[in-house]
Amino acid sequence: MADKEAGEEQKKSGGGLLPIINLVLLVLVLAVGGFIAWKMMSMEQPSEAPKTAAVQQTDETAIPEADDESDATPVSMDVDNLTINLADTDRDRYLRVKITLELRSEDAKTKVSEKMVGIKDLLISTISGKKFSEIRTPQGKYELKMDLIYRINRLVGGKPVKKLYFSDFVSQ
Repeated sequence: MADKEAGEEQKKSGGGLLPIINLVLLVLVLAVGGFIAWKMMSMEQPSEAPKTAAVQQTDETAIPEADDESDATPVSMDVDNLTINLADTDRDRYLRVKITLELRSEDAKTKVSEKMVGIKDLLISTISGKKFSEIRTPQGKYELKMDLIYRINRLVGGKPVKKLYFSDFVSQ
C-alpha cells in the first residue's frame, strides 16, 4: 500500500512541471511574435513622391558618360597586361588584367600617353589594395572601374577617360 501512495505522489509532482514549461514557451513565442508584428507595423510607409527639387549637376554628381558634349570620335588605348597581387591575407591571390581605355579625343590620347607610367603605377596601387571578395562580383568590378576612371582623370587632369573596359580579367 505504501508503494501505491509513493507512486501516486511521483505522478502528481512530475506532471506539474511540464505544463509550466509549455506555458512559459507559449508566452515567449507570443511575445516574440508580437514584437515582430509591432516592428513591421511601425515601419514607415513610403510616401507618394518626394516633393524635393532635382539635384543640380556638379562635378561631384555628374556621371562620366553624361559629360561628353564634344563631337570628337572616341579613341581606344590599351594598357599592357598587368599581373597584380591582391590584398587577401588568408591566401596568396593575384589578378591578371588587361585594360582598354576609351578616351574622348586624340588630344586626350596624347595627354594619357604622357602619363602612362604614372597610370600604370596608379592601377597597380589601387588594385593591389583590393581583396578578391571585393572585385569578384559584377558590382565590385563596376565600382573598381568607376574608381579607376576617377583616379586616372585626376592624375591626367580634366576628364580624358570616358570609359574603362576590362579586356582580360583572370584571378587566382
